[in-house]
Amino acid sequence: MNTASTVRPEVRIAERAGFCYGVRLAIDKAKHARDEGKDVTTLGQLVHNPGIKADLSDRGIRTADLADQVEGGTLVIRAHGVPRDEFEKVRGKDDVEVIDATCTWVIQSQKAAAQLAADGYTVCIIGHEDHPEIKGVRSYAGEKHVVVDDLDRSTWERVPHTKKIGVLSQSTILPSKLEEFAAFCLRRCHDMRVVNTVCPVTLTRQDDSVVLARDVDGMIVVGGRNSSNTKELAVKCREVCDQVIHVEDADELATDHAGWLAGKASIGITGGTSTPEVDLEAVRDRVYALTA
Repeated sequence: MNTASTVRPEVRIAERAGFCYGVRLAIDKAKHARDEGKDVTTLGQLVHNPGIKADLSDRGIRTADLADQVEGGTLVIRAHGVPRDEFEKVRGKDDVEVIDATCTWVIQSQKAAAQLAADGYTVCIIGHEDHPEIKGVRSYAGEKHVVVDDLDRSTWERVPHTKKIGVLSQSTILPSKLEEFAAFCLRRCHDMRVVNTVCPVTLTRQDDSVVLARDVDGMIVVGGRNSSNTKELAVKCREVCDQVIHVEDADELATDHAGWLAGKASIGITGGTSTPEVDLEAVRDRVYALTA
C-alpha cells in the first residue's frame, strides 16, 4: 500500500471545470458521424488531451495535418479553427463532406481580424504563435499583422509605430495580459481599436479555479502539456497557492507526484477546456487511493 500521506485529504473539484461547449460539440460531431458509418478525418487534433485523442483513434477517426492529405469522406474542422486557405481547400473538394465545428467565439475572432484589416488597421495579436487558433485567426488579418507572445515581452517590439492598430488576443490569454498589451500598443499609434476576444468560458474556469486554489493546501491542474488554457490555469493558481502541480492524468500523478500529497489536508482539482470531467474524477479517485 502506498503511504504518501497519513491523513486522507478533503478533495474538491472546481465548480466549473472540464470540456467547454465548443470542444465538446466538435468531439460529439466527430463521434456522431463515425457512429453513422462515415469515414471520418479531423483537420488537426480536435483536443490537446492524450486520453481523448486515443479514444478517437480507437473509434477509427483519423487526423490530417493538412487539407491536401484529405481524400474523400467526412472532414471535421476542430473548435480551434483552421487557416483560411486550408478551409477553402477542403470546402472546394466535391468528394469531401465538411463539418465545421469551429467554436463560435473563434469565428468571432476571425471575423474581427478580417474587419480590422479591411478598415486599414495593422492587426496585432497576442497569443502563442504556434497555437492552431492563432494560425487560423492570423490568416484573416491581412498582410499587415503581427503576432506577439504573452510570456515573452521582447516580441512586443514587433508592433510597428503606425497610425492605426487593431488589437486581438488568443481566447485563452489572461485579460490582464491583454490590457497590458493594449496599453503598450496605444503608445505606438494614433488610432487604436481593441476587440476583447478572451473566451468567457475560459474566464469562468479561471475564476472558479482561483477561488478553489485560495482555499486548499495544494492544487492539481489536469490537462495536456500542449493545452494553452490548461497552462494558463496553472499560472493563475500559482498566484494564490504555492503548491500547484500540472499533470496530464491520474497515472502521472501516481508515478511522479505521490509524495507531493503528503501532509495536505485539502486538495483542489481543476482542468482546462480540453480536459473531460472523467479525467478530473480519475485524479480525485487516485488521490484517495494514494492516501488511503
